[in-house]
Amino acid sequence: ETLNSMVPIWKRPKSEVKDEDYNEFYKNKFMDYSDPLRVITSRTEGTATYTALLFVPGRTPYDYYTKEYEKGLALYASGVMIMEKCADLLPDYFSFIKGVVDSEDLSLNISRETLQKDSQLKLIRNSLEKKIKNELHAMLVNDREKYETFWKSFGRQIKFGVYGDYGMHKDLLGDLLMFYSAKEQKMVTLDEYIEKMSEGQKCIYFAAGDDTDRLGKLPNAQLVLSKGYDLLLCTEDVDEFCLQMMHDYKEKEFKNINAGNLGLETEEEKKAAEETANENKDLFEEIKALNGKVKEVKVNPTLQEHPVTLSSEGGISMEMEKVLRKMPGSGDVESTKVLELNPNHTVFAALKAAHEAGDTAKVDQYAELLY
Repeated sequence: ETLNSMVPIWKRPKSEVKDEDYNEFYKNKFMDYSDPLRVITSRTEGTATYTALLFVPGRTPYDYYTKEYEKGLALYASGVMIMEKCADLLPDYFSFIKGVVDSEDLSLNISRETLQKDSQLKLIRNSLEKKIKNELHAMLVNDREKYETFWKSFGRQIKFGVYGDYGMHKDLLGDLLMFYSAKEQKMVTLDEYIEKMSEGQKCIYFAAGDDTDRLGKLPNAQLVLSKGYDLLLCTEDVDEFCLQMMHDYKEKEFKNINAGNLGLETEEEKKAAEETANENKDLFEEIKALNGKVKEVKVNPTLQEHPVTLSSEGGISMEMEKVLRKMPGSGDVESTKVLELNPNHTVFAALKAAHEAGDTAKVDQYAELLY
């Protein structure tokens, strides 16, 4: 009975290795008590000759989102380990991958400095990056439950990958992204969102905030849903930065429902809103002056049963302001706020009456309450 064939597990044909053997190797080698979510094997010859055995962990390592976490794959040259964690083999957005890479093209006495400049290593890295991306997408398509488990653990890192390096990797990572759908009440990919878009819908609508329940009740959220459009509810601090960096996906622009005009009003509503705005110019100026926190006060005819909503203009939204203010050295980052009033609401009629009666104190009180 052969107890040790002396052939490392990553060099053996996949058909000869059981899943249990891979799981056991992963747990012993990378000090994890749970099985990996997916095993990735890769063997290439030619410009980059190497054998790789990679693992997608089943859970987030306790130190993963800290400075202490070290990414990297164990690097071997012809079966001899030359580096325990070679960080240059993995891009940051795939830093959760554990595994072994064995290449016959690397010299045994190669130094760390030479390794960083080694063209062979760059070829291996590019090849591994494509392989990991394809395997993750295959998991999304063929094993949705497993992918959603992966997404809970490492989705945040993929979003950082889209946002980082000025959006250089957004095309590579875009189809891996998942967000919570208000209409479907579950996680959906951007492709699934586009597939189910209503006729005439030009944008991918999203709302960013603390929790899905609150976001679904926003005035503009109810407007978007009433038109039959779906809405992505984004609750992680990186979400809005990620979508802004992407700008669009498959020629569909991302639209934050609380940043600027959604353009969902009818021509009649637009015309009526213009007339109301002209009629109440003085009232709006008074509210703006009394409040001091908003740049503009305007009419929004699409608010249905809501008396008011607050939106933002420019590059920084209110949610971004919250996120940025938590960061050290951010200074006084501020979004440009706009108070939008519903001209068909009884509150607006009361506000108008107070203004016409010259009751500044009441207008001030109402304006503060609405804000």
